[in-house]
Amino acid sequence: MKKITYALKLESSLIVSPRSGRALYREMDEFCTTPEVEPVENNQKREIKVIYPFYQYGEYQKYDPEHTDYYLPGSSVKGALKGENTAGIQFMADDVMVPTDGIVLRNLWKAQYLKEEEKAEFAVFFNNVGIEMIKDGTNLYGELYLDENIEFAELLRTANKATKDKIVQMCAYLEMLLTKNYKEEALKNYLLEIKRNLSAYQNKNDVILLGGYKGLLHSILLDCKKRELTGGLFIDYKTKLPHGLVKMWECCLKAE
Repeated sequence: MKKITYALKLESSLIVSPRSGRALYREMDEFCTTPEVEPVENNQKREIKVIYPFYQYGEYQKYDPEHTDYYLPGSSVKGALKGENTAGIQFMADDVMVPTDGIVLRNLWKAQYLKEEEKAEFAVFFNNVGIEMIKDGTNLYGELYLDENIEFAELLRTANKATKDKIVQMCAYLEMLLTKNYKEEALKNYLLEIKRNLSAYQNKNDVILLGGYKGLLHSILLDCKKRELTGGLFIDYKTKLPHGLVKMWECCLKAE
């Protein structure tokens, strides 16, 4: 097999939580330090009582970010690249080390109650819950292994095509939401900004979706007749983009 070294640049924050769903609780004395949620504009400071950690080596016993080795699972990278059209392609991806300063603790933000025009809002989802995530703008380097007859460029092209389809679908959904008469004017402004930001990626050839909390419309490709979804949307408050929007390309640098 041949080794490919690739680079990732996070266009929005990336959330990948351990499969066990392991949470750390303040009331169970599982915090080694007082957690500080990264503040956002006009957002009051909140006391965090529950933390969902990012992937880390070792056991998830305490919240202690300064002494934690974080990593992005190779299986997550593989899952993002392996679509329906690559079912017969076999490849492996190593875990990707994540620097401590690339991890931030934030609340989740969600556009919710979208079916109810009087109640719909874009707000923090569970005030006292913090999620560890890789912040936007972070650069990562990883390695994967392909059969000699498989080209990385083709693998990336297939994943990018699926991502473009999902972006088009998301934009259509946002366009539909913008026709509604929501009581909260700020929500309309947020939806418009999200659509504008997301539309800028419709024709980019190096973008894929990675990780969780992208929302139902991004996680699965829907039939055109099912556009009238009413589920909420988890959005990166900082970038006004779905979580996990990542640029990926082959590079000559070696992963650290």
